[in-house]
Amino acid sequence: MVNFSVKKYMVNRVAKIYPMYFILTTLTFLVLSFKTSETLSKYFVTYILNISFLRGFFDQFKFSGIAQGWSLTAEEVFDILAPFFFLLLKKSKLYLFVLPMVIISFGLGLVVIFSTINFYGFFSSFKLLFNYTFFGRCSEFFIGIALALIYKNGFSKTRFRHFTYIGLIGIGVSIFLISLCKGNADFGIRHPFGKLINTLILPLIGILPFYYGLIKENTLISKILSSNLFVLLGKSSYTFYLIHMGIFSIVLHKITTNYILIFVVLNIISILFYKYVENPLNVYFRAKFSGTIPSNKYNIANSVV
Repeated sequence: MVNFSVKKYMVNRVAKIYPMYFILTTLTFLVLSFKTSETLSKYFVTYILNISFLRGFFDQFKFSGIAQGWSLTAEEVFDILAPFFFLLLKKSKLYLFVLPMVIISFGLGLVVIFSTINFYGFFSSFKLLFNYTFFGRCSEFFIGIALALIYKNGFSKTRFRHFTYIGLIGIGVSIFLISLCKGNADFGIRHPFGKLINTLILPLIGILPFYYGLIKENTLISKILSSNLFVLLGKSSYTFYLIHMGIFSIVLHKITTNYILIFVVLNIISILFYKYVENPLNVYFRAKFSGTIPSNKYNIANSVV
């Protein structure tokens, strides 16, 4: 954490995440305003909850606006708390295990308190907690932190060179196990065991070794993913995440039912947004408020949310 600036960190994260989210969320609400049956005041409140990233805490609002944007609530909670986490981890790596337990316990407490209060589904259930909030999914973030620590201090000099394929096997095994989880009402990742596999086992035995392998190993997979095409798709992937569901997708589905064509067109739109809107705004806000200009390496590394 040498020369670490909380201000630069926060500015850089906001510059990357917020401009496109604000633009596309506002556009979505403007389009939907023509057919909403909600009162103007409630519609405005929903909009404010969306652009402030608070909607992910409310069961009734989590899918409003850009539906998939609920995950940004979880991410932004982590982004805000990350400097504090790293400060504790600098003192002791034991916090890598202690912090998730504390955070999950805190989330459980919120559900116990607010589940009896009918306030638009604010922390209304354990299902909301573990499916949609940082407090229930923090294990995924801390496994990501573990990957960074391993890369920095761990097995960087190991001669073992098969982490990429071990990760792929782990991903496949996890998906298979999730498919076996069936109950009367819940199945797959909605089943308690499926959720446990999805948020803990899959990242641990699948995503972590796979990403480590991509970082450290020269394989056919790493060569493909580092090609110019995939680098460009990686840079534009945040915008793709924001538009792959919603008004852009709905319009395209009305024009054609060819999913491959829709996928290609959405990627083209995402690339155009990245080149002419997202990246210029990112560069502008970072230069203006933190005095830094993102390099290509920064953009690639931070293009996926």
